[in-house]
Amino acid sequence: MSVPSPTTKPLRADARRNYEALLAAGKRVFTHAGAEAPMEDVAKEAGVGQGTLYRHFPSREHLFVAIMKERVDLLDEQARELLGAPDAWQALAHWLRLYDRSATEYRGLSARVGDGLADDASPVAAACAPMKASFAQLLDRAREKGAVRADITAVHILTMVAGLPKHAEHGATADTYLDIVLRGLRP
Repeated sequence: MSVPSPTTKPLRADARRNYEALLAAGKRVFTHAGAEAPMEDVAKEAGVGQGTLYRHFPSREHLFVAIMKERVDLLDEQARELLGAPDAWQALAHWLRLYDRSATEYRGLSARVGDGLADDASPVAAACAPMKASFAQLLDRAREKGAVRADITAVHILTMVAGLPKHAEHGATADTYLDIVLRGLRP
């Protein structure tokens, strides 16, 4: 992906414009047509060729990572803040509800995130690593307080919540499904 990092040189102005146009187009296309929309639609919406699209985002997952970055950073920050909450179970449940809502804007993205989190080679897993680590600390704290079963890992929970059935129209998980998962986490 062409996002500048400390080890890469900054993008030229035209490349930066193309990157931003592709990112905005990806958000619009995935909001309208879902996460399975053709990548060609993203390039067309951005007004660039497919070669430009794939130079910036070699795969659909790379585009998802760029789109999700702000939300992933927010979830990471929220997990770290909730480590100091007085009730470990309430903190965990609150964070999982935030996580569940984080990918519902783009139909089908939540399940793709769950699949990516379980695959260490996925760009999604790499981008979500800090968030996943912060959530694991939140889970460990709840486990230490006796609020969560000992036989479940952070990845189990994250992939399970991401895979919950979503409402076709607005993408949100019905509370009933998430409540069932939360009850299943209890010892």
